[in-house]
Amino acid sequence: MEKVIKLAFWLLALLSPVNAVMVTMVFLIIVDFITGSYASIKNRVPIRSSRIGHTISKFFIYNLVILAAFFLEEHIVNEVPFLKIIAGFIAITEIKSILENYNAIYGINPFKALTNLIKLTSLKDTIDIITDDNASKDKDAE
Repeated sequence: MEKVIKLAFWLLALLSPVNAVMVTMVFLIIVDFITGSYASIKNRVPIRSSRIGHTISKFFIYNLVILAAFFLEEHIVNEVPFLKIIAGFIAITEIKSILENYNAIYGINPFKALTNLIKLTSLKDTIDIITDDNASKDKDAE
């Protein structure tokens, strides 16, 4: 039993730099599962065990890929931020799924709502002014 405790402690110490990334991915997977389940219930779609199995496999596969990226970056190629790149792609995938679930629950696409909000408010004028200023600065620099 003492050897198991020492091994677990060593493993946790080895993985401590990547702990925050793994916790974030687990959080996103849980939020995706909760919003997906709520969307299924609201739209009267039966929840199947295969979909729950998909979530469980995502949990293990995503964390294994994150660990592989961490070890690759840490011990083989220091110059390329593999962990941030891969974790970013995984996070974007999960956030996209969460927003799709939000759309299924409330019938509102958050991206389209934000785009319409920008078009309707004076924020659009501000963005146009900023882009015009940047364009004129680029022409002056030439």
